[in-house]
Amino acid sequence: MASINLPPERRVGHLTLHRQGRKLSLKEFNALSSSERLEIIHQAQGKQKYDLLLNAVDAEQLVPQLHPQELYLTVNQLGPEYSSELLMLASAEQTTTLLDLDCWNDDSLSPVLSLHWLELLLATGPEKVCQLAREIEPELLVLFLKKHLRIIRGLEAYDDDEAENARRLEALYDVEYASEDAAKIIGALLQILMQQEQECYLLLMEMIRSEIISVLEEEVYQGRNNRLLDLGIIPAAEARALYSYLDPQTFTPGGKEDFRLEADDMQHPGALLAQATPENLLEEVLSTSINHSLAVELSMLANRKMSADQVDISSAEAISAALQSLYRTLNLALEALAGKDLPKAEQIFKTTYLQRLYQYGYSLLRKRQIEAEQLAAGPIGKLLDYPEQLFIDSLRQKPPYLYQEARDDRPSQLQEISTLSDLALVDRRLAQIRQLQDLFTRQLPFDLPEEDEFAGAELSLTSLFLTAIANQLLGRPFAPAPLTIDLLPELCEKSLQTDDLQPGFHQDVHQLVDSLCPGCEFFSQFCLECWFEELTAYRAEPESYQSSWLQLSAT
Repeated sequence: MASINLPPERRVGHLTLHRQGRKLSLKEFNALSSSERLEIIHQAQGKQKYDLLLNAVDAEQLVPQLHPQELYLTVNQLGPEYSSELLMLASAEQTTTLLDLDCWNDDSLSPVLSLHWLELLLATGPEKVCQLAREIEPELLVLFLKKHLRIIRGLEAYDDDEAENARRLEALYDVEYASEDAAKIIGALLQILMQQEQECYLLLMEMIRSEIISVLEEEVYQGRNNRLLDLGIIPAAEARALYSYLDPQTFTPGGKEDFRLEADDMQHPGALLAQATPENLLEEVLSTSINHSLAVELSMLANRKMSADQVDISSAEAISAALQSLYRTLNLALEALAGKDLPKAEQIFKTTYLQRLYQYGYSLLRKRQIEAEQLAAGPIGKLLDYPEQLFIDSLRQKPPYLYQEARDDRPSQLQEISTLSDLALVDRRLAQIRQLQDLFTRQLPFDLPEEDEFAGAELSLTSLFLTAIANQLLGRPFAPAPLTIDLLPELCEKSLQTDDLQPGFHQDVHQLVDSLCPGCEFFSQFCLECWFEELTAYRAEPESYQSSWLQLSAT
């Protein structure tokens, strides 16, 4: 590698690199301090990270400093053909984490994945195999081996004078493998250990013979869970406690005890956190040099959320989406508590457990979701027009989204709710729909139809209201009684101009709605737009006209 393309800057406060805009030669890269090289490596992805590591003069010191999830993500991005060189440089603790993350199906060790990883470890060479055998917990390695072999006879066979012993040569154990692939891979591993680490070899083989696999698997699984717990990765059922509701009205920030003791022995998780980009107030808070313990706490929260949501943590894209959602909720929480006051937000971020801060942000959203669910189940829920229906449905999603109608300057859109202004828009729309519910259940002089009356009919609040308006315009009672199509020419004459609504009709509808329900102008405006669309379509092609907003009867 003659030169190095620097990765684009990922501005997360604890990971901001300023050497951007040009290539570094290999000589320049290795002339940087070790910490500067590591910072560049943290920001790279996939093959670029691999090239930077392997071309660093101190690669053997740098690789063990990677957060184990950073290494895990890199191995998955590279694929097995490139992984062995990285695994050769990884620490036993990092390798254990990789095995913990990649080889289990719920509480059972996967035979396929465990054999795949034994093959990857074999490819690192005899020296690394021996080192891992000495340093990895023996129970873990025994379980990996026991999944694929059975020892028929061992050392005691040397006391037997049967002629069969003559064919044992240097082998100490008779082994039966689960498959040809297992025989090839594990046989080679055991041969290395027997020749170079005999004491370790004998320990492993005797443990394989003596351990009951169901008991061993349960013990190793519990050890795995304890190790992953240190990273914030816990079983999904337990992790979902993250979504416990906190009453936003009674939430008080602060109360965090010193987190440094939990973070001191962990590698910096900056590369994981930089998979997404915080925005708004949270970006400013993180840009003020977040310390190591806060970075570790944030990564543990991210892992807990990904566990709860069952995110594929081997996928950079899935991690990025999960982190972006996490950052948006934390930003919402900070803005709700501190407004635009950066010093106050920094104090809250440092003195409040980030899990509680996330729960507060989540609870702000959940409170709105609960109201949306109540409105959807209420008397007008099945009659909402599409703007309100899309808003309610979007808000009820996981995560919730804010649906915004099309405007002259932009199309309709869905966006995650991440700022106080977003929350204000949500509250405004919820208030409007409550007003609609009040209008149709208390203010209008007609009752809503029973559910069985509109099952199969395309009724909506607008169709009911416009039909009542049409009847009133024709001198009939203000009620949504269906009209016959032969009455539409008279409606056109009484309400339309050449290319617009008659001003008097337009004003009368607005005044009617405002007199019954101040604040429902959005509804009267939507109704008028639908009226104009409806009757213009009829006037243009009466023979092919099909009603969208008016209730028409066949006779």
